[in-house]
Amino acid sequence: MSRATSTVVDGTAFLLLVGAAITVVVNGAAVETATTENPAADRAELLATSTASVEYELAPPGDPPPWTTNATASHRRTAHGTVAELLGEAAMSRTSVGGKRLSTAGVGFERAVATTTRGRLRERGQRTAVRARWEPYRGAPVDAAMRVGPRPPPSAAVDAATVTVPSPAPSVRGAARPAAPVSGYDGVASLVAGAVVEGLFPPRRAQLALDGDYPGDRLMTRRYRRMGRLTDAGRLSADSSSASELNAKLRAALATRFERDMRTRFDSPAAAASAVRTGNVTVTVRTWSP
Repeated sequence: MSRATSTVVDGTAFLLLVGAAITVVVNGAAVETATTENPAADRAELLATSTASVEYELAPPGDPPPWTTNATASHRRTAHGTVAELLGEAAMSRTSVGGKRLSTAGVGFERAVATTTRGRLRERGQRTAVRARWEPYRGAPVDAAMRVGPRPPPSAAVDAATVTVPSPAPSVRGAARPAAPVSGYDGVASLVAGAVVEGLFPPRRAQLALDGDYPGDRLMTRRYRRMGRLTDAGRLSADSSSASELNAKLRAALATRFERDMRTRFDSPAAAASAVRTGNVTVTVRTWSP
């Protein structure tokens, strides 16, 4: 399986493109190969197996520092991976907290991935829509989504298939289930919060960005401050705190928010644990006749 790569750590989601664990699901049933009876499965398999390189530019806020030479060139990036992997990272670039985007620095990457996806899926006689979605658990107040193509009309006969690719966040479902009867909602929420923060702010890479050059340092500082405001973690000072210290504050704030949300959303801690999906981005392909 190919592994996708990024040329540099940036401030969106670091474009942590990793090899996809490909599972094609056709109308709820896992299949090994696509069939002619379901064109969506064929296209899902295409996204999961075909590779692409996309070029894009980051969008750091404000003017570059006066000492920066050739600032425009420092914004340029190239990412490579399967189209499904790129879609997963484009979705992560659009991470939102309470419906508010964490960062817009990766809009150029998102547009490039959308253009590449449309080019790969163009085919006469069928319309296609793709949605990549990440939810740490069902209905979580932190999520991410990326759409390419129109929504199917209500009257259309739609075929569907999905591809699952890893997210930057570690999977904690296995740990959440035994934690639920012991630590309750608090234990599940804490595990999910830790995974989310680790995925969005990998400590070592975040510290490298904070200590690095423009635009990575500015993007990461802004990202931490924005996350602090959105999660009620308070004003986070990237100038006087390490990435590990900042992450601890974010984990605590998110754990409190997740616990409160889980109590209203799930009948029991066990139900909340069963809904945890931190480690995966699901890419769903839908096709229909025009």
